[in-house]
Amino acid sequence: MEVLQQYIDYIKSKKKLSENTICSYYTDIKKYLDYLKSENIKIEDVTEYDIINFLVNLEKQNISVATVSRVTSSVKSFHEYLFLNRISETNPANTIKKPKIKRENIEILTEEEVEALLKFPDLSCPKKMRDKAIFEVLYGTGIRVSELVELNLQDIDLEIDYLYCNTGKNHRVIPLCEITKVYLEKYIKEGRPSLAKTEEEALFVNAQGQRFTRQGLWKVIKKYANMANISKNINPSILRHSFAIHLLKGGANLAVVSRILGNSNLASLQLYLNQMDNNVRKEIKDKHPRKKEGI
Repeated sequence: MEVLQQYIDYIKSKKKLSENTICSYYTDIKKYLDYLKSENIKIEDVTEYDIINFLVNLEKQNISVATVSRVTSSVKSFHEYLFLNRISETNPANTIKKPKIKRENIEILTEEEVEALLKFPDLSCPKKMRDKAIFEVLYGTGIRVSELVELNLQDIDLEIDYLYCNTGKNHRVIPLCEITKVYLEKYIKEGRPSLAKTEEEALFVNAQGQRFTRQGLWKVIKKYANMANISKNINPSILRHSFAIHLLKGGANLAVVSRILGNSNLASLQLYLNQMDNNVRKEIKDKHPRKKEGI
């Protein structure tokens, strides 16, 4: 706990905080360090997802969002101190955001509604192969619609079952579950050659053989939602949220799901936790809700 005392001495001398605030910082960081010790994690080895797991554990204890927000600030300040004083080589808390104080509910599809949405009895033409693959990728990986339209053909590796998402700040490698791979491979080999222009790099192309716009892709999604008689307010994030909640309810680990989503925002993770009924334990590929369905 020597590093904790050094940090407290630092904020006392440099930040001119009140005694109550300093006491809160001490309590928060001590709790954080106790957690790391219980998990056998050295402070210099902490990762972003270790911090997320700590904050999630607080949420499970029904601690108020205001308190979790304060603890998040304490942990971020502590890691900034460690980094600036070269105690740690990196700052794993740099991108973690404080949760919003207001709790909100998110609307998701039931697994039955997802089944209805993803039911494509006729895959006889290239466009239907494409549309089926779009839905399987959205629900099978939790990728954002804005990220999906930016995917290029070279971002898919069917040999090792991975998708490479290189959009924006959330660069990541996402594993493809068995069913997602089946329909994606079918589209790439049988459907896309008839749709795409020769020079087009985009994975998913529109009727003109060019990359989808976000708006154009969303029209496709809403069309199939209407066909499936889904009355819920379909929005660009509903399949992403449904992917996350269904995985968690199946037993997937929250940190793993967060990594797949490219999401270090605790507020979003708290919304998912609010939907949960059971503990999260197992890993993503063992628990994916579409792992066992056949073509």
